Parts: sequence; structure tokens; C-alpha cells
Amino acid sequence: MKPRTLLLTVATVIFVAGLAFALWREVVREEAQLAASLSGVVEVAPALYAQGVADIVRTDRLALILVDPVTREAVALKFESPLVPPQTILIGQRDVLDSEALSGKYLLVGITDKDGEVFHVTPGEVYGRTPEPLKLGTEQVRLVLDEPFRGSLFNEVGPAARPQAGAPRPGASAAGPLEAGPQRSIRGVVRASPALAGQVATSDRLVILLFDPAQGRPVATRIIPHAFLPQEFSIGLPEGVAVTPGAGYDLRILTDKDDNPFRSAPGEIIGRSREPIPLGTEKLDFVMDTPYQR
Repeated sequence: MKPRTLLLTVATVIFVAGLAFALWREVVREEAQLAASLSGVVEVAPALYAQGVADIVRTDRLALILVDPVTREAVALKFESPLVPPQTILIGQRDVLDSEALSGKYLLVGITDKDGEVFHVTPGEVYGRTPEPLKLGTEQVRLVLDEPFRGSLFNEVGPAARPQAGAPRPGASAAGPLEAGPQRSIRGVVRASPALAGQVATSDRLVILLFDPAQGRPVATRIIPHAFLPQEFSIGLPEGVAVTPGAGYDLRILTDKDDNPFRSAPGEIIGRSREPIPLGTEKLDFVMDTPYQR
């Protein structure tokens, strides 16, 4: 065999072996992701269309939420946009609200969202929940959105309808039912550090997270559709949610470029409070000063 032919043969073998290894790693990665997720299809009950309850348009997004059936708290959140049901869905470990590992069984909740405020009811929004908890790794899940959305994680009516303490709650508008008063809020101005300001676009969303240090989970979440920095913000706990007197809360604010605030994308940045901030704080100067990585 000529040296040139031998060289080409060796190069081809190396290329094929490398490609096979890369494909194998991708298969292993996808299998691991599926094992820590719920996957399947979301659809809207035909009766809701017939009754004029469901109004699904491409600009709607779908909020997928994993809920611990024991604590009734949200543990993972993912947005799907655009929403064109029936469509495939996947939510799991990559979408957790904190760093804890998922295990066991979870309820899967789906809520359509028209205005960027998941727990603020807008006509045409609908809700669905799996009838029983599902084990992680379950595939071919069928999530049917079969109720008009009533504004809560479990779609209840009355006092029980308030979001649970750990639920992801994009805040309502000033006139919305979930707006917190001044003594139950943290208010101020958010800006980017000079070194990172060039990475923020007005098309980015601002995601504001309020954490209870004792729980290690977010107790309030707010999403502002566009980042016009420096920008005023407020976040807090609505009436009816227990507040520990004198307790402080950890604040995180990050930019979101891909409609998935719990997975980092290039150019996203984040800021974290260095110490707990008491409710009632006003005129807070908050700086996003770190590239967001998860």
C-alpha cells in the first residue's frame, strides 16, 4: 500500500472512530437526561375550544412546572414558546429552581401564559395537571390542558388558591392580585456592571428571584419582559404568605435571552445579594456583575 493511501486510510479510520464516539456520548447524554425528566405530549381538550374557553395563539407560551406532591411546592420550571399544541414536552433536572437533585415522583402542571405573568389570569389561558405523580424517566406522558386557568398552582378557588411558598410566581402588574405592598417588598434599581453592560439587549428579559435562606428555594419570582437598564424593580410576598418578622431574603436578578431562565445562554448575566435583604427595603442599588452559568 502506498504511503499516501495508508495515510488516507488511517485518517478515515480515526475520523469514523471519533464520529462514532461523539454519537455514543450524545446518546448516553440524552439517555441520562430522559432518566431525570418527564417527557411526552401536551394537548388542549377539544371541549375547551368548543366552549370558547381556550384561546391558543402562537405568541402564547407554556409554563411547565414539576411539583412535589408532598410539599405541594414547585421544584422545576420550564417555558415552551411558541405554543402549538399538540407538541412534545420535556422537563427535568436541567430545569430545577435550585441546585438540589430530583428524585422520585412529581406532578406535572401546564399553564398557558399570554402576558408574561404566569399566575395572573388572562382570558383564554388554560390549565392541566397529571392525575397522579409520575416517576422521573417516564416517557409518553400525556398532559391535557382541560380547565380554564384560575390563577394558582393547583387551579383552586378561594384562599387555597394562593401560590405555595416555593412556587415560581412571576409577579402581577401593579393592579394584579398578587402584588405585594411596600412593607412586604424589596424595591430599587437594577443595573449591569460596566464590564458586562454591553452583553445586555433590550430584547432580554429580567428574571427576579427572591429566596428564603432557610428554605433554600425561591418564594417569589417576577419576570420583566424587556431590559432597559438601569431599571426600577420591585418584588415581594403577597398578603396571605407567611413572613418571619425581621427575616431577610436573598435576591438574584438575571437576564434571559432564550426564554428559559433556569438554563444559561451566552451573554446572560446575573447578580446575587451578598447578604439577606429585609422586606421593606427601598432605593436598593442592585448590580448584575457576573456571567450567568449553570
